[in-house]
Amino acid sequence: MNVSVIYFAVAVAVAFALYYIFPLRYRWIVLIVVSLGFYAFMSTYALVFVVLTAIGVYFGARAVHKRNARLAVALENATQPQRADDCDVPKIRGGAHFSDPDSLKRSAKRKNKAVIVTTVLFNVAVLAFLKYYNFFGSAFCSLLALCGADIGFRALELALPMGISFYTLSAIGYLTDIYRKKYEPERNFFKILLFLSFFGTIMEGPICRYDQTGRELTEGHRADYNGIMHGVQRIIWGVFKKLVIADRAYVLVNTIASNAAEYSGAANLLFMLLYTVQLYADFSGFTDITIGTAEMFGIKLPENFRQPFFAESAQGFWQRWHITLGSWLKEYVFYSVALSPVITKLSRKLKKKSKNHFTKILPTGIALLCVWLCNGVWHGPQWNYIVYGLYYFVIIFGGMLTEPLFDRLYAKIKVDKNRVALRIARHVRTLIIIIIGETIFGANSLGDALHILGYLFVPYRGSILALGLDWYEFVVLGVGVIAVFAVDLVKEKNIRIRESIDRLALPLRWSIYIACFAVTVMFGAYGSAYTNAPFMYGNF
Repeated sequence: MNVSVIYFAVAVAVAFALYYIFPLRYRWIVLIVVSLGFYAFMSTYALVFVVLTAIGVYFGARAVHKRNARLAVALENATQPQRADDCDVPKIRGGAHFSDPDSLKRSAKRKNKAVIVTTVLFNVAVLAFLKYYNFFGSAFCSLLALCGADIGFRALELALPMGISFYTLSAIGYLTDIYRKKYEPERNFFKILLFLSFFGTIMEGPICRYDQTGRELTEGHRADYNGIMHGVQRIIWGVFKKLVIADRAYVLVNTIASNAAEYSGAANLLFMLLYTVQLYADFSGFTDITIGTAEMFGIKLPENFRQPFFAESAQGFWQRWHITLGSWLKEYVFYSVALSPVITKLSRKLKKKSKNHFTKILPTGIALLCVWLCNGVWHGPQWNYIVYGLYYFVIIFGGMLTEPLFDRLYAKIKVDKNRVALRIARHVRTLIIIIIGETIFGANSLGDALHILGYLFVPYRGSILALGLDWYEFVVLGVGVIAVFAVDLVKEKNIRIRESIDRLALPLRWSIYIACFAVTVMFGAYGSAYTNAPFMYGNF
């Protein structure tokens, strides 16, 4: 079993044993001690980075807040009549005197922006160096070699701190919100440290915002039987997804991914289908474990998945898949680009020259391109991740471009685009888009992804049963997938499963708990007969 899973389970057990013993106002201290302990056991080296991030974020936010407070006092003084020799002329640090309120605001805004940008760039630089130095350094040197300047490249052995991509985004979001005056900064450094290093979210998210979870983590919660049991239910469900489905699918997926050039046809199709299933079961499974763990402490974390395979479009899929990453990119990348002075000016110029559909959505397209490039690069230093992001950009922006054409077509042939047959067709189309996208994402390299897709219709001469799974394993996997999608279908119909279970008689309710646990233990893909499968987003 993966050592991180063992440490995580121990962290949950220790935190739960101590949390409700401490007085309400001090219960957050248990969480931060356990979180730092968990991180230290995983890697003392990595702990240094999250602490440095917390220090930079804390002091950067406090500096902005203090300058805003001084600005408020200066503005109040600036509006009062003053004598020429009055020594209380509003003064901004640095020696400059102003009597114009607008000058005061511009000066403070400029300095606040410098603080935020410097702090953000420092954190991004650390992430970029540790995660992308070898990738972009090698690519740059290869480009120079093509131009006749072969300088060589020496790769560095860099250890990537656990969860750095997740807590860096949370840190940037917090700083940006403080700059935008969305809320006041936290005065207690250790509460910021807990927000960034909480053991429940540090490995695979969800990506939290301080106004959503900051106080949830620190205010202290009373023991609630239903909340604790809901947490346990969700943990069991997440473990079921991971052990019964994801780790079993991993056997076949890993076999093909390791030697992609040797396979074609049915084997490639199985890879495409099972990798998509594996990724969903693994990532959403750990998210269930994370959210369930938080529920045991009375903490509500943001949802990260909402029945994504029931979406009718690629855009709809990304509103349901990795929701916290999508909302983060929308809030801090899309709006920042779309509302920037350069894009705003471009939009006005385009509208003056022509008011067609393309010029109308082009600024949105530029912002979307930035979003999807960030999405691809965030996932890791591989070309297939970057192509994966661009793949979705082309599909989503292409859909926006052609939407008026299809609307006119439906109107011309007098077809209701919401009729059942067309909705089913859109679902099927979206599933195909998703599966192709996950193939690009899941292959070991871009070349492997192209081979898998390119040889999909070349007959496979080998035996499917030689790919790592026998008929028994396929049956267990199939039943597990049906169970997961049946639950998603029920949730799609807005039926609250856990509340329905709560209304059952106690013996029946506990029979369900025990049965789910027993099924997971009996049919889980673990032990010496299976390859140790890591959590797929643990490396991000």
